[in-house]
Amino acid sequence: MNTKISFWLIPSEEDRAFFQEIVDTLAQEYDAPVFTPHVTIYSGECTPEESPSKLLEQATLGVQSFSLKVDKLLYTDEFTKTLFVQFYPNSLLSQISETLSSRSNNPSEYELNPHLSLIYKYLSEEIKQELITKLSLPKSDVFFNEVRAISAGNTVKGWEDVESWGVICIRKLQ
Repeated sequence: MNTKISFWLIPSEEDRAFFQEIVDTLAQEYDAPVFTPHVTIYSGECTPEESPSKLLEQATLGVQSFSLKVDKLLYTDEFTKTLFVQFYPNSLLSQISETLSSRSNNPSEYELNPHLSLIYKYLSEEIKQELITKLSLPKSDVFFNEVRAISAGNTVKGWEDVESWGVICIRKLQ
């Protein structure tokens, strides 16, 4: 049976701590799940004979830590994109995503849209607008130095789905 795998780009320690504090605070304030701050690079099904670790290694071979430029804070009605930091497109990130897709035995239609979610929760329009005006991002660039393969369910609609995620492997970027 195929397994849903997501590949996450993880911020460097300093930036991760900054975003983790926001995620933790919002989760506590709005009774939402806590998760590791990340940018999803690619998500799709892996066949039993595929190795997420090998896919990750192939896609990040020779890749060094790099930064993404912050565009703005946005929100949607999607559970996993309630409130998020939108990044500008990045050619290196696109290359990693395309490599993961092209090397996959069962490529998905995943479309890269670099963003880092700050809360997973269905919130009213008013609350989301208020949060956007309250939050400030002190940096215009966020540094990333790690990629993780995560086992994920086919849908993410609630707390239980988020809590079922598990790290399969981690690859540090040079």
